[in-house]
Amino acid sequence: MGALDNKVAIVTGAGGGIGRAISMRFAAEGAAVICVDIDDKRVNTTVDEIVSGGGQGIALIADVAVEANAEAAVAAAIEGFGGLHVLVSNAIYDLPLARLTEISYDDWRRTMDVNLNSAFLFSKHAIPVIEANGGGSIILIASQLGRTAKPGRPWYCAQKGALINMAKAMALDHAHQNIRVNSLSPGPVETDRFITNFEDRKAARAANNTMLDRLGKPEEIAAGAVFLASEESSFMTGSDLLIDGGYTAI
Repeated sequence: MGALDNKVAIVTGAGGGIGRAISMRFAAEGAAVICVDIDDKRVNTTVDEIVSGGGQGIALIADVAVEANAEAAVAAAIEGFGGLHVLVSNAIYDLPLARLTEISYDDWRRTMDVNLNSAFLFSKHAIPVIEANGGGSIILIASQLGRTAKPGRPWYCAQKGALINMAKAMALDHAHQNIRVNSLSPGPVETDRFITNFEDRKAARAANNTMLDRLGKPEEIAAGAVFLASEESSFMTGSDLLIDGGYTAI
């Protein structure tokens, strides 16, 4: 038996990196997964890999910053698999390293819409359905940079810090509905998105800044998401699960 047997989950940003790893691990643990991403090729690849591995998945190609798409994802969970138990808000819109004074307002707004506002939209529409299905788990993917800072990442630090505290506030509001809300904060993880901030993969790996002297793997973050989604974490809500290789302790 899997840790998520008979569960239905929505994962945003499921097209690659951490989102793909979470989606595939959820499916391997028995969950049916609505995989949401704006990139049709990448999200379809995720679902193809889930299905070829014997799992259940549906691709929803959508901009997570649009409220109607949050409603559509919840509807797809109900229509495709009969309900909803887990939401993982993971979508990310990235910018090159830049100081706040070098970021355009349009770029700032877009990062806010995707990285923070989408968590609000998807949670808003998921919560009533999760409650109707007896409760469940909401996981907001934050970052170790929600606790500390890094040059050239003011927008990212602000939004990830907001997600950590948003999860705490949501946990307070929805505990009586048997809905647990936690954030999950990865440290530096070897994904295509992370690598693009450096000259090459070698340089990215050298800049890990962790006690373990390496970048994390998407699968290591996925393991944490399974824990938060499953009954193994049934007494855990309003917390931030930090998986950062010791980055914040140095």
